[in-house]
Amino acid sequence: MTHTHSNQNLLGIKDPNIKFTSDLEQETYQAVLAYRSSGKKNDRNLEKKVLTVCGYLDNMPSECRYCGCVNNGAKDMVRNGRMKTALLIGQYNFQPVYLKLEKQRYLCKHCRKTTVAKTSLIKRHCCISNPVKQLIREELAELQSMTLIGRHLNVSTHTVMRELERWGDNLRPRPASLPIHLAIDEFKSVKHVIGSMSCILMNNHTHEVIDILEDRTQSYLRAYFLRFSLAERLNVQTITMDMYSPYHEFLPSLFPNAEIIIDRFHIVQLLHRVLNQYRIVVMNQFKNERPRDYRKLKQLWKLLLKPRETLDFEHYQTHRLFDGFMTEKRIVSYLTQLDTRLSLVYNHVHRIVEAVRRHSFKELIHRLEETKKYVFPQKVRTAFNTLFKYRLEIENSLKYTLSNGVVEGTVNKIKMIKRSGYGYRNFGHLRCRILISTQFKKTN
Repeated sequence: MTHTHSNQNLLGIKDPNIKFTSDLEQETYQAVLAYRSSGKKNDRNLEKKVLTVCGYLDNMPSECRYCGCVNNGAKDMVRNGRMKTALLIGQYNFQPVYLKLEKQRYLCKHCRKTTVAKTSLIKRHCCISNPVKQLIREELAELQSMTLIGRHLNVSTHTVMRELERWGDNLRPRPASLPIHLAIDEFKSVKHVIGSMSCILMNNHTHEVIDILEDRTQSYLRAYFLRFSLAERLNVQTITMDMYSPYHEFLPSLFPNAEIIIDRFHIVQLLHRVLNQYRIVVMNQFKNERPRDYRKLKQLWKLLLKPRETLDFEHYQTHRLFDGFMTEKRIVSYLTQLDTRLSLVYNHVHRIVEAVRRHSFKELIHRLEETKKYVFPQKVRTAFNTLFKYRLEIENSLKYTLSNGVVEGTVNKIKMIKRSGYGYRNFGHLRCRILISTQFKKTN
């Protein structure tokens, strides 16, 4: 006894024109191919076990799709045999489920041409159902390779790629307008891109990805932004970016009304980097003469970068590199006293970082002016000069609450997409994958 209604609900088939004629049965993939006359004799999965269910489709059209004659009965169109096909409609208990469907054929008596019954379950000339394609889209939004998606859903990798291109192109075409608050950053792209770097544009207010650009060079970005009208570019009020100098050289000319904001994270990162680099220089000086101090500088580097106000000065604890009880503040004092210039760099770097965290531009400029009275290592002096060079942009970063945090998080997600897919050779595929991963949840 068959339970066609239960099977239809179980498999999620809602088309009332499809009628089941059997229960779920287990067969081999070779039997499915033989049913739809698809010859793949060398397929390695011929003996793979699949679930099948039989049914037929009868949906009399209202008119002939060739001559347009209205169907008023047997005098216009008649049934003319059935066409057999096997459709992948999903999976059950990790086994692919195929629907052996007999589609009714109809003969038009006027033009003598044959049409086949249609269903919303699949598109014309397809053997993969629309729900399976929807699952492919949902899987593409997750961090996994396209080969793994094809294996999970029992489709080929090329099918996943086709769905990636179709969904990606429809999801986000080239934008026709620019946001008021624009954020820009670059990320490592595919090999054939000039400079191997691409660019991402985001709305810093809504955190929406605007576009993924293939290149980050000045000529490419200039040609891209000049596609927009002057009125559209004048509408942009802020542009948040890092301290990449080519952006600062030409973006103000394209966006006259926009204020350039440097992300505060990059300011602090620059200062911490030069402090850490000079710590390594001092550390290497003690490598042979004072190996114990060398190990202290090597292993306790995080304390030198920790904000001074958060250093613990109350709780004394033992440490294997020190004799007696020590606090974090005493450890930092000992490390900075090992070298006079290290102490000088440490104090001035943390003073500038504290001014940034307090959003005090006057204090920041005062600290930068103070650094001109002392002699610093070359890399440290270069970092201070860079901050003084971009002082106007840094003033905007301390005045506004906007930052590139959401862009940096999206770039990190792009890195994970590339890593999970073992790299990408096609920039179009990478762009579509990024757009699907960032926009899919918002469209549902």
